Amino acid sequence: MSNEIVPVDDPIEEPKPNKKPVVYDENEGSESVIKSLPYYGESSSSGSGGYVPEVFNSESLPSTLASEIQRFLRVANMLEWKAPRVAYLCRFHAFEIAHNLDRNSTGRKVRQFKTVLLQRLERDEETSKTTRLEQSDSRELKRVYDENRRYINQHAEAFDLENSHGEKLLDACRIASVLYEVLKTLIAGPQALAGRESIQARSELFAYNILPLDHGGIQQAIMKFPEIKVAIQVIRNVRGLPSTQNLPKRGTFVDCFEFLQYSFGFQKENVANQREHLVLLLANVLSRHSRKQALALKTIDASIDELMRKFFKNYTNWCKFLVRKSNIRLPCVKQDAQQYKILYIGLYLLIWGEAANLRFMPECLCYIFHHMAYELHGMLTGAVSMTTGDTIEPAYGGSHESFLSNVVTPIYEVIREEAEKNKCGTADHTTWRNYDDLNEFFWSPDCFQVGWPMRTKHDFFCTSSPKKSKVKNSRSGREQRKEKETEDEEQGLNYVTSEENSEPKWLGKTNFVEIRSFWQVFRSFDRMWSFFILSLQAMIIMACHDVGSPLEVFDAVILEDVMSIFITSAILKLIQAILDITFTWKARNTMELSQKRIQLLRLAYAVIWTIVLPVVYAQSRRKYTCYSTQYESWIGKWCYSPFMVVVVIYLITNAVDLVLFFVPAVSKYIEISNWSICRTISRWTQIKPLIAPTREIMKIGVQTYDWHELFPKVRSNVGAIVAVWAPIIVVYFMDTQIWYSVYCTVCGGLYGILHHLGEIRTLGMLRSRFHSLPSAFNRLIPPPSKKRTKSFLQNIFCKVSKSEVLDPKFVLVWNQIISNFRSEDLISNREMDLMTIPTSGLFREFIRWPIFLLANKFSTALSIARDFVGKDEKLFKRIRKDEYMYFCVKECYESVKCILEVLIVGDLEKRVVSNIVNEIERSIEESTFLQDFKMSALPALQNKVVELLELIAEGDKNQNGKVVQVLQDIFELVTNDMMANGHRVVDLIECSQEAVDDFTVFSRKIEPQLFESAASKTSICFPLPDDGPLTEQIQRLHLLLTVKDKAMDIPANLEARRRISFFATSLFMDMPSAPEVCSMMSFSVMTPHYMEDVNFSMKELQSSKGQVSIIFYLQNIFPDEWKNFLERMGYQNFNELIDDDKEEEIRKKFNELIDDGKEEEIRKWASFRGQTLSRTVRGIMYYRQALKLQALLEMPEYKDVLEEVNVFERNNPKSSAELDALVDMKFTYVVSCQMFGSHKSSGDPRAEDVKDLMIRYPALRVAYIEEKEEIIGDKPQKVYFSILAKAVGTFDQVIYRIKLPGPPIIGEGKLENQNHAIISTRGEALQTIDMNQDNYLEEALKVRNLLQEFHHNRGRRPPTILGLREYIFTERFNPLN
Repeated sequence: MSNEIVPVDDPIEEPKPNKKPVVYDENEGSESVIKSLPYYGESSSSGSGGYVPEVFNSESLPSTLASEIQRFLRVANMLEWKAPRVAYLCRFHAFEIAHNLDRNSTGRKVRQFKTVLLQRLERDEETSKTTRLEQSDSRELKRVYDENRRYINQHAEAFDLENSHGEKLLDACRIASVLYEVLKTLIAGPQALAGRESIQARSELFAYNILPLDHGGIQQAIMKFPEIKVAIQVIRNVRGLPSTQNLPKRGTFVDCFEFLQYSFGFQKENVANQREHLVLLLANVLSRHSRKQALALKTIDASIDELMRKFFKNYTNWCKFLVRKSNIRLPCVKQDAQQYKILYIGLYLLIWGEAANLRFMPECLCYIFHHMAYELHGMLTGAVSMTTGDTIEPAYGGSHESFLSNVVTPIYEVIREEAEKNKCGTADHTTWRNYDDLNEFFWSPDCFQVGWPMRTKHDFFCTSSPKKSKVKNSRSGREQRKEKETEDEEQGLNYVTSEENSEPKWLGKTNFVEIRSFWQVFRSFDRMWSFFILSLQAMIIMACHDVGSPLEVFDAVILEDVMSIFITSAILKLIQAILDITFTWKARNTMELSQKRIQLLRLAYAVIWTIVLPVVYAQSRRKYTCYSTQYESWIGKWCYSPFMVVVVIYLITNAVDLVLFFVPAVSKYIEISNWSICRTISRWTQIKPLIAPTREIMKIGVQTYDWHELFPKVRSNVGAIVAVWAPIIVVYFMDTQIWYSVYCTVCGGLYGILHHLGEIRTLGMLRSRFHSLPSAFNRLIPPPSKKRTKSFLQNIFCKVSKSEVLDPKFVLVWNQIISNFRSEDLISNREMDLMTIPTSGLFREFIRWPIFLLANKFSTALSIARDFVGKDEKLFKRIRKDEYMYFCVKECYESVKCILEVLIVGDLEKRVVSNIVNEIERSIEESTFLQDFKMSALPALQNKVVELLELIAEGDKNQNGKVVQVLQDIFELVTNDMMANGHRVVDLIECSQEAVDDFTVFSRKIEPQLFESAASKTSICFPLPDDGPLTEQIQRLHLLLTVKDKAMDIPANLEARRRISFFATSLFMDMPSAPEVCSMMSFSVMTPHYMEDVNFSMKELQSSKGQVSIIFYLQNIFPDEWKNFLERMGYQNFNELIDDDKEEEIRKKFNELIDDGKEEEIRKWASFRGQTLSRTVRGIMYYRQALKLQALLEMPEYKDVLEEVNVFERNNPKSSAELDALVDMKFTYVVSCQMFGSHKSSGDPRAEDVKDLMIRYPALRVAYIEEKEEIIGDKPQKVYFSILAKAVGTFDQVIYRIKLPGPPIIGEGKLENQNHAIISTRGEALQTIDMNQDNYLEEALKVRNLLQEFHHNRGRRPPTILGLREYIFTERFNPLN
């Protein structure tokens, strides 16, 4: 694994605040800003004084040196302020390594780098000595080394990346590991470096992808899962494996993968990659069982068997196709069989992980695995080769990179040389072989002639196209070798022929050569064309005979003429046979002899029948032999001619083709039935009406012809007949498409109705059906508590369950979606308040709908009550009829009660309010509300309550008098203008004063009035205490009372409307129930990236294209989103910016944002609205957010807890770490950045943008191709690696570096870019997403349901490929992209 350094906070001593190389705020976390560094650390001035710390750029390094010296330079930067002399020694050590690797500086940029580094060392040599705390360099190094070692020993036992010391501990391990290597050059003997082994082991901890499989990572959350523990235990079962006596390994094997590594010569990083891959696969299969079952031996065996079936399904079919015995041989002992299965799966994964471009050739991988599995079995059982008589050993040994050099590279070179002959698609298709052509070679038993070890002189490895004279005999020579084969082809060991030393010959195409011609339309759809033509001919004949009844067809004359269609059929078959030979002519030299014979026999067969049928028809027409039936029947007199007999013989010979055509009867039933409909309708509506006019036209002779210049000898009306029939013939051939369109319209409409497609299309429909969303949500998105069985009719007429309405899970998910809309600037703060469902603990006894559903409901109810005349029951019934209105009125009433209970604290005032409330509730209970209260004063009361709420929301102590006045106004309004018996409340106040004496009565006149406070008495508590739920309810009540009709159009953004309507509609669709997150199918997403934009730079945003800058264009395309963005940034005067049409004013405001340090936010906002990688990455990472949210809702401790997700995670860090670990086990996102390596070395800004993405999304993985130069024989040679990287701290960290046989991009481009990165994906399913696609949180919530489709049979077997509806966001704004 790589040992690169990740600079984070210093573990021993905080760095000095001045002149830091990486400037960031610890509170910002992943949002840290890295300052640009000078190339190779050029200095502005060293000064004449003491040592001046300055960073040296450790990122832009020559490709030949980067992997060897980068960690030393990074550690030097980390120690620059704490131990400058140690930093100098680290750079000096890096210089020595660079010089030893390339003494002549022949590599690209090596000379420049060494010169700059040497200048830096010369400058710092003397000045850095003054900062030394010890007398010598070795002691100074030892001091810093010991400090880091002590820190490691103190915190190693409690190692956990999630705690505060995790990154610091890893930092200390990196420093100690590098200083150990530097110390080895200064200290004689390793005994002075105590504990270096443990430090070196811990230094490997951070270089992992998902699972820290080293012993030190056992305390991390993901390593505590029982499924992970069991999977690791299974692969670490090395009992009974052969000893390491004949292998380069010393000691025992750690696990099965290490045994395979040293036995077959796989790369170490490939082994580490596939080890983690298999552990996660096995753990995910085990997770589908309960925790107790997952630990059972029977469950483990069943899970391994499931993986065996998936991995070796293609290999098993390949063996059956070639009639070969599978080399997967298992012992009878159950425990040993489990180990053998893991070894076979691990062997296949290692072959696949290192196969590079050979992964495009699955049968080639089967061939390689076939032989290596035989060797593996021989090693495990100690078998003896029947050919050599020795113990079976791997043919290529287990030396370093043996498999890559001896197996992958020879076949890769064939692929590469054949791709070069393509000449970028300009070469003839017959002159070169693509992946399919090369892979097709392994479909034939001839592939075993390659042997094992592979004979590189075999014709398969020949890539030079021979002359035509030699090509003609190439196939016959191979067939002769096949006939002379005497050894066992099953293994192909040491296979030798008599022509071993003969010159290899190019195999060429195997079966197919692409030839482009319009005749391919007929050849590819010959059965369809034959059916159309024969049906047309039959219908014309029947129409000419005026057939009125189907029984008339059995008349001898009519039947004979109808059977003439078989003459046409024979001609069509002759054309098909000729086309088959023509289009395969260029592959004749490499085709099997049996295929040639079949094509010639088909041609001869077609020629014979094309001659026989017309001749017999001409000679025997109307010559019948008749027989009368003994009994009268509908047949009557039965006659036949010799032609009919010949036709019967012709049909018998075609019976096989006829049977094969109708074998898939079920799947083609609709297609066949549609053809019947088209045939019947076409005959009676198109063809039959033309028969009579055609006969009349034929009777008319041509006397004079005006077009004699063109047709001087015409004596018939053929031209007129052609003109009449031509449009009908064209329409006839279009009939199938016409009827298919009608069929799709009718059946598609019925299907949509039955399956609730398009259930909600507008905002009005969303509001009217919103009450049913919680029930639909709970039916599909959360995992069912028990298995749901639903009939077809139940799916059509699904009812809303009142008990499930506004379930807490739905409320939290809905609010998360709305919050996500706000973070994407699709809605404003006010719209978010209107669309959010309250989650506070107040009023749980009734439903509190989002305010955008209740807009104007209170005002409408108030108007109804004010003008209503009648009984209370009718008024209540009318209000209850509208569910939203009823709950709005009820919530407003309860909210006012709650606020007054908190606001009013005086005893008298409390009794007064309590009396009024009791009077209201009594009158409602006795149905005398309209008699006891006057409704005409309700509008005035509403205005006073709104005024009171505004004063409470402001919370200004100076407004206490206004609050008292408003309360007094409300009291007088209720008691005087509304209550019929308001004197009761007034009497209560008077009764409280009856017991006082005269002095008291005199003094009462100067006491405060109702709701007023005095020195000895407090009547109201204003401002209200800082209570979150109460403050939220006050704000909500104010919105309920003030929001009018304008809220009916919320959200105003069209994209927000589209997304929320689509999500609501999808909840009514029929989809599989979702499993729990821990039991779901694991999956990965991969996005290819080449040279596209990652983020828009500030320069690009301000540059003008077509006299308009990009930022100005975006602000005009998305005006509402720009307005919401400014509001989110804290700008209140954004209306001026939106309303101003002048670009100069917009640029002025834009510059104000830049001055306030909002550059990164501006770049993100613009990039999320263009075709950029950051937009796609943000969308795909919603999968992770959705899975984490769903896993949180499934946690027992979170059940029925109505609090924000972020609050829960902040209060429960351990649970949050478990959630992250669970999601890591289920979801992986890999971006295949093809040019990231070259961008890093060249300093391209896109490389920094990709790093920022990795820092922003720590779970993101970037796979890229590294082109490195290695000095071999004083000459640089290019070596290619497939690298997987992640972000640790503020730098990218290499996880795996797997060597490739050559450049992976050799012709297919995008596919090959994805191919090199596919080995870094995890899980059982893979989704590929292009950069013009996006994803949304609300859609990501349904990914579990989608993955369940792989477990549902949609025919004979479960699907292996799922197609999803694709929304390409660049369709609307193509000029931007």
